Amino acid sequence: MITSNPSNAIFLSTLLLAGASVHADKLSIVADQDNTMFQSPTGTLASGRGATLYAGRINFEPNGNWQRRALVRFDVSGIPEGSKVVSASVRIQVTRTPPQPPLGVPFELFRCDAAWGEGDSSSGGGMGAPARSGDATWLHTSYPTDFWATPGGDFEATASGSVLIDTNGSYTFTGDGLAADVQGWVDGEANHGWVMVADVSEPRTVRQIASRENPNASSHPTLIVVFEEGGGPAADFNGDGAVNGADVGLLLAAWGPCDGCPEDLNDDGVVNGADLGLLLSEWTG
Repeated sequence: MITSNPSNAIFLSTLLLAGASVHADKLSIVADQDNTMFQSPTGTLASGRGATLYAGRINFEPNGNWQRRALVRFDVSGIPEGSKVVSASVRIQVTRTPPQPPLGVPFELFRCDAAWGEGDSSSGGGMGAPARSGDATWLHTSYPTDFWATPGGDFEATASGSVLIDTNGSYTFTGDGLAADVQGWVDGEANHGWVMVADVSEPRTVRQIASRENPNASSHPTLIVVFEEGGGPAADFNGDGAVNGADVGLLLAAWGPCDGCPEDLNDDGVVNGADLGLLLSEWTG
């Protein structure tokens, strides 16, 4: 155990009794916009108000239209201007998986480069519904008048975050690019959200994912952001303006499973060596 040394235990107890002013904040943001782009030569399919999203390749290929990509956006205006984004992750809930699917399927989020819409279409399955006015489709940013420059969406070439998906369950996208994207939006850059793209090198990689309209509120796509208001270091747990041994002590005191605590700097639900590494990267002495 980290605290098995008596001198360490006394030191940590002193720190805990002294108390700490938590400097880092965590914010969970449910998507305010989402849709699915169903591959189509006419761009007439969408699911803006559907309870589910889709990404990946379906099992069969009618007319070669076998790809699905999801769009998701989060309003980050609740993060104060001037804040430093320490980490960001996106949690989704896979609600349906094809029979005998490939496992460990790479899913990636790419920063979207164009504004897109969410109309009143609603698909009960993975084949899409007739697009309604304002919907994003495989061809349109806003059906029927505005178009993507590239069918399937306009997005950055490098993924911001990724996750490997097996079967039904909760999954979290991670990656340094997610925090960089959120930082840009907080700093005033246009926020068009992300395009979710799954590997399509083999059939049945498609997954059904709960949308923001899903009846189960706990399964909605959620962005989790850890940020430091005013741009100070997130690892300054005691708020004294420095990252030093006192903050190491507080991190060690929180060591282990610790969902939602500020010492969990990378927001993975546990305080461990990865968080210590992030603390050391902000060290001021």
